[in-house]
Amino acid sequence: MPSSATQIGPSGYGLQALFDELEAQDVSRTQLLRLAGIRSIDGALTQSQRLALLRAASELAPDPLTALNAGQRQRVHHFGVYGFALATSPTFGEAFSFGRQHLQLAGAVLRISFREEAGIGILRSHNPRALGNLLPFVAEFWRSSMTTLLSEILQARFPSLQMRFPYSRPGHAAAYTRLFACPIQFESDPMEWHFDAEILQRPCPNASTLTANICQDFCEAVIASDDAPTPLQRDLRSFVLGNTSRRITAQEAALATGLSKRTLFRRLTEEGTSFQRLLDQTRSSLACEYLENTRLPVSEIAERCGYSDEANFRKAFSRWQGKSPSLWRASISPPGAEEL
Repeated sequence: MPSSATQIGPSGYGLQALFDELEAQDVSRTQLLRLAGIRSIDGALTQSQRLALLRAASELAPDPLTALNAGQRQRVHHFGVYGFALATSPTFGEAFSFGRQHLQLAGAVLRISFREEAGIGILRSHNPRALGNLLPFVAEFWRSSMTTLLSEILQARFPSLQMRFPYSRPGHAAAYTRLFACPIQFESDPMEWHFDAEILQRPCPNASTLTANICQDFCEAVIASDDAPTPLQRDLRSFVLGNTSRRITAQEAALATGLSKRTLFRRLTEEGTSFQRLLDQTRSSLACEYLENTRLPVSEIAERCGYSDEANFRKAFSRWQGKSPSLWRASISPPGAEEL
């Protein structure tokens, strides 16, 4: 089992996919962290740390396709609550807008702007040459990662129309065309990504306004608060939100964060909380969203919050909020609202 000193969980800006690709090439996480000069990843990564990890990866990778291949390993859960916020947005346009506002949670290392011209969406990376000889590796990993992530959110191929890169054509340029399925321009002055803007109107297949709202609020709190939850707590809440409709165990949560159950409990105790408390807080927030914003019966809300038995859910909710689900709903409903 990976140690806590070398594990990057869902809060790791999608870097887990890069770690996995390098491990498949017999480059260990320990080697990567050592070369990057990072002892452990127990807090939020700084810009310089992200760049150090990417530079170390580019130097250690034996395969020139490493960055492109790593990007294809990305999954929504690699980006934690940020990823779930995107995937559950009502429309792809809303996901795209939220994603751009919080690109730091996706691990972006360049400023990126967006404009739309004649039905074409254009993402532009600013001052890319500041990355020097690291630019091709970063560009390959970023574009591959985002293409894969956006395609997973859509459950269909992301409609790229053209990609422009401000560096010379690499020897493996044919892999760009295969992966991105669009015309590629090298030695371009601007670094841009063009796509069919019609896709912004498409509903997300896994849309859930309630889940999206909870995830977005959580992301906002992480960015705005000086007293934000720790990376471990963010990873655990992300895991819970990704598995809300079933019962989950502490053992499963520990595996998801790369820790043993015993280490997980010890770390949470040191942080002044517990697995059960985090589980209760997340489920309580979700239950309150359902009660306030839907007319779903309590039995269905119980199931959506991971309770197979409605009575157990009612007891848990009363413990969380000090009143039954029905009374809580009545207390926040406007006068004359229909009672379920």
